[in-house]
Amino acid sequence: MSMDVGGGKSVNSDINVTPFCDVVLVLLIIFMVITPMLQKGVPVQLPNSRNPQDQPEADQESSLVIAIPSENSYHIGKDGLPFEALKEQIGEDYQRNPAKPVFIKASRTIPFYEVKRVLKSVQDTGFKKVALLTQHVDEKGNVISGSAAAKMAE
Repeated sequence: MSMDVGGGKSVNSDINVTPFCDVVLVLLIIFMVITPMLQKGVPVQLPNSRNPQDQPEADQESSLVIAIPSENSYHIGKDGLPFEALKEQIGEDYQRNPAKPVFIKASRTIPFYEVKRVLKSVQDTGFKKVALLTQHVDEKGNVISGSAAAKMAE
């Protein structure tokens, strides 16, 4: 890169891309730092489902999401709870808002009796809207997400 300091009348038509590259690299770093923080709750390897019903309420703060990432491990948000404390927390949430939707996201590797145990305690509390979260896959087993999932639902 050079700069013409003389009194000549020539025009330099080179594009300076350095500021553009700086901005793009800063944005890339910001996205790399922020993206892992966007996931809510505990990461769980969900079971697969070919035709799940869309549940947009699962991402809202007003819903109760119970995660079961492994056997005898229960979470509401990022807080790990023993089963008895989980039942108490579900009861407190029911007292605050009985119409709150409840979502259970259980790992595909845990036995179903763990899920059934949580479902029973949610039902005993009195919640009416309860759903199990799954991962949407096509007939070949490929994960479908985002706009592809919306197009298949139409």
